[in-house]
Amino acid sequence: MLVDWDEQIKAHIVWIWRQEEGFMKRGKEGMLVITDRRIAFITKTYMSYRIHDVHSIRQLKKFSEGENVFRPLEGYGIKNLDDDLKKSTENSDIPFSQILDIISEEKRWGTQLMVKINLGIKSKTYKFSIVKGWVKYPLKDPVEFQHVDWLPVINLIKESR
Repeated sequence: MLVDWDEQIKAHIVWIWRQEEGFMKRGKEGMLVITDRRIAFITKTYMSYRIHDVHSIRQLKKFSEGENVFRPLEGYGIKNLDDDLKKSTENSDIPFSQILDIISEEKRWGTQLMVKINLGIKSKTYKFSIVKGWVKYPLKDPVEFQHVDWLPVINLIKESR
């Protein structure tokens, strides 16, 4: 994909758990990058562990202080996003034009953003949740999730389609 200099990152959230709807589908940890044209889920990044850790701590602090977490990360631009998308086939890029439906669902344990995408003949639904805490043994899995209002993201996508 060519870099589009007019495209702007609107939100970048680092502790995301993505699950695919279906039987026995294991979730994945990654970052959610939302531009004014697409949603990208990044599992493999060129961002160093140290920089990722700094942004994770800042995001957690913003949540605890009740600040807006839907903002771009300092020093991460469209060029970085494009490079990350090329890094691995596990990273996914979803143009707004492929989104069939997007809703937020409040659960007892946290809030999910559910995105139904068009894959031609069939569709796929992804559920995104923002993680509050992890357990690292035997496998890294989330233990707590954030309650968040996904409405700004939903409105951005619906208005841009």
